[in-house]
Amino acid sequence: MGNRVLLVLTFAALVSDFVGDQAMNDGDVNTAKPGKDKWTVRVAAAGGGVTIIGFLCAPLGVSPFTAMSALGLGSLLLIAGGIMGAIGIARGGAARATTGTLIAVVLGLAALVNFGSRLGGGGAPIHDISTDTDNPPEFIAVAGLRAENENPVTYGGAEVAAIQAEAYPDIETIVLLDPPSFIFQTALEVAADMGWEIVASDADSRRIEATATTPFVGFKDDVVVRITTDGAETRVDVRSKSRIGGGDMGVNAERIRTFRENLVRAASP
Repeated sequence: MGNRVLLVLTFAALVSDFVGDQAMNDGDVNTAKPGKDKWTVRVAAAGGGVTIIGFLCAPLGVSPFTAMSALGLGSLLLIAGGIMGAIGIARGGAARATTGTLIAVVLGLAALVNFGSRLGGGGAPIHDISTDTDNPPEFIAVAGLRAENENPVTYGGAEVAAIQAEAYPDIETIVLLDPPSFIFQTALEVAADMGWEIVASDADSRRIEATATTPFVGFKDDVVVRITTDGAETRVDVRSKSRIGGGDMGVNAERIRTFRENLVRAASP
C-alpha cells in the first residue's frame, strides 16, 4: 500500500513543478521571494523524478538495493521540499505562497507519513516464516538458485520460531477436508495466480517450490508448499524465505496469509 501511495506522490510532485511554473508566469506569485519558492518546487519535483527511477529499477533488472536507495532518496527530497515550503509559508504567510509551494508542502507531509509508517511497520527481525516451525518444509529445488552471499535455505531453529510466534501468531498450518490431490492442484493454481515462478512441483510427494518477486523493488523470496494428510484432514504447510536481508518488513508473513486466503476460497467456492 505504501508503495502505491509513493507512486502517486511522485506524479503529483512532477505536476507541482509544472503548476509552480505556471503560477509564477501567470502572476499567482505575490510573494517577495519567488526564487525560493521555485527552488522549493524544484526539490519536490526532483524527489518525484528520483522516486520514479526507483520504481523503474525492477522492470529494468537493476539491483533491488539500488531501487531501495532511489526510493529512499526520492522520499527524502520530497520531505526536504515540504520543509522548505513550510518555512517559506511561515515567513511570508499562506496567502502569499505559490500554488507549487503549497503542493510541495502537502507532498512532503505525505512522504514523511509514508516514510515513518514503513519504518514503524517493519515487521519482526526475521526473514524466514513457516506455518510449521517444528518441522518446516525444506527447500530443495530452489537451493541452487541462491548465491553464496545470500541467506542459506536452512531454518534458524528455536530462536526464529519464538520470534515468529510472538510477531505472527496467526501463521499456522492450513487444515482442509478436501482430498490431497485436489488441494495440490488447487495450490499450484493459486501459486501461479499470485505470480510466483514455479521452480518445481511433484504430485506424488505433493510439494511445490516457487520464487516470488516483490513488486516495485524486485526482491526475490523463495516459497515451498508441502501437503500432507492426517486422518480425514489435508494439512498444508507453507514456508516463505527472503534471499537477502535480515528482516522482511512482514512481507513473507503477508504472502502466506494471502496464499491461505486464496487457497481456502478456491477449495471451498
